[in-house]
Amino acid sequence: MALAIQWLPAPMQLVSALEHLVKDRLILLNASEQPEDRIVVIDIDETSLAVIAPWPWKRSTVADLVETLVSDYRVRGVGLDVVFPAQADALGDQRLAALAQNAPLTLAQAFDFVPRQPAIQTGQPALQPLSAAMKAVVVQQPALPTLAIATGYIANHAGLRDARCVGNIGIRPDADGQVRSVPLLAQWQQGYSALLPLAMLQCGQSDTKAAEAWGIAVAPIPASPWEVPYSRSWNAYTVIAAQDVLQRTVDPAVLRGRWVLVGSSALGLNDRATTPLGAAVAGVMVHAAVLTSLLDRAAQPHALPWAPLGQTIAAVWILLSLGLCLWALGRWRAWTLLPLAIACTVVWLWVAAWLMRQQLSFSVISPLLAYLLLFLLIPLEWWLTQRDEGRLLRTFASYVAPSVLRQMLRQGVDQPLVPRYCEITVLSADMQNYSGLTISGSLEDAAELTREFLQCLTDPLLAQQGTLDKYTGDGLVAFWGAPIPMHNHADKAIEAALAMVESVRAWNLLRRAQGKPMARVRIGIESGNALVGDLGTRFRRTYTAVGDCINSASKLQNAGKQYNHDIIVGAQAARRVALFDLAEIGVISLAGHSQSLTLFSPLLAGHSVPSEP
Repeated sequence: MALAIQWLPAPMQLVSALEHLVKDRLILLNASEQPEDRIVVIDIDETSLAVIAPWPWKRSTVADLVETLVSDYRVRGVGLDVVFPAQADALGDQRLAALAQNAPLTLAQAFDFVPRQPAIQTGQPALQPLSAAMKAVVVQQPALPTLAIATGYIANHAGLRDARCVGNIGIRPDADGQVRSVPLLAQWQQGYSALLPLAMLQCGQSDTKAAEAWGIAVAPIPASPWEVPYSRSWNAYTVIAAQDVLQRTVDPAVLRGRWVLVGSSALGLNDRATTPLGAAVAGVMVHAAVLTSLLDRAAQPHALPWAPLGQTIAAVWILLSLGLCLWALGRWRAWTLLPLAIACTVVWLWVAAWLMRQQLSFSVISPLLAYLLLFLLIPLEWWLTQRDEGRLLRTFASYVAPSVLRQMLRQGVDQPLVPRYCEITVLSADMQNYSGLTISGSLEDAAELTREFLQCLTDPLLAQQGTLDKYTGDGLVAFWGAPIPMHNHADKAIEAALAMVESVRAWNLLRRAQGKPMARVRIGIESGNALVGDLGTRFRRTYTAVGDCINSASKLQNAGKQYNHDIIVGAQAARRVALFDLAEIGVISLAGHSQSLTLFSPLLAGHSVPSEP
């Protein structure tokens, strides 16, 4: 089993989670505090935005920043972790285009690796053909794709299409939201785009020199996916506020001859990443860690080769250590294997830490699982199963449908209560004019109205495997995509919404026949990333979701007052819908959004309030 895990290209979800758990901690232990004196990060932070101007800055301001770095501080190269998909001030765009053609400046473009309908395609991507020299240095693995195939892109506008150097900043986090690996080479159609740090190393080189730089930097590793070593802690990097550069208050010695990455840690720019070194760091720091590792490799052209060396060392260790355990089992009592297994575990973790410092690829967890299962396979499996099933039953019985709960128990969803970022679709439903419908009736009538209306909403929600977040008095909030991930969460939400409208309509027909007032349902649907998990306290635990899409769905539902549509779908959810035809119904400005939003509604949607006969 340990050898199979070591060599299988895609281990089970549980094994991957344990692998990440151990490796993340080894990365924290291995991360050096030694200052990284080759790289400087220029941060467009909150202070810079307050002093210079709110984002987005004028292109002339960005050009000033680059010119100052190149001309006044004489940096070695600049990587701009910002994409300019649309033209802005003409003079600033012209200056930026001139810098991209003549200065050691690498622009950014973001490739998407998630299948979407429709695919994201904005701007004009800058692509290069993959030369034979570069193909020769890429490691070929039968079960590992050489190139990361992109499904879409957000590129710079046409005015920047002649830039000499452009690198990809698009990455795809793991299922738990952690950025552990990056695509060094992204392919779109017949062209490719190197990751931003690699493009910086190649910038300004001839084809031959670029191929040599590629070969020196990444010959021991595959092009995709590459596990970022994170060899330096975040404190090792020099971070300078962009305003200090623009005001020229930085000591020139700090910047001269260094590689510079320009990015943002400002919360409003929403460029944050979660890594094994810490949560919610600026996304540009991931590229800084990649650049550090590539520079380390370039400084050691005779570095140890990549797989299968790391896996081979691990496999030899597995055979030797388990052979020792079997030899001991034949001579002493079984309980003596416990200290032997502990000793093997400690030594293996030390060996694994050394292998990770050499940037070798291998599975850390496979020997540890072998030691554990050697003694505890049956009792541990029973205990974990009972514990997880009990916890899932207690926690999720009030949130999800029984069918979903059974699926969670069958699949063994890993740590569903642990907060993590997930892509979800949120549905917010509410009764219009609840006060007007209940003000003249009795307390019993109001309670009956509320219960029956919520039942009309809840049954379709559970039938479509949604997760009930909360009841909001005369409405509810639900989401799809967690705790069980699903690729069609937007379609599920639309299908549930259509069923809710029909259920309320049938209920209204009964109320009209009884001479009671009818109630209209308003539904808002939006998709996006949200923090999902146990976000309660010691006093009360609650499984819920927090994110902009939650608020947007509520605002869309409230906007239904202005439209003759019971279901309003936001732009993000509309992009993810594949099974239903949507119609554009208008454009609206919502509080908290800087731009107007396009609203959609399903073509098949009826009306919850039947027309008068």
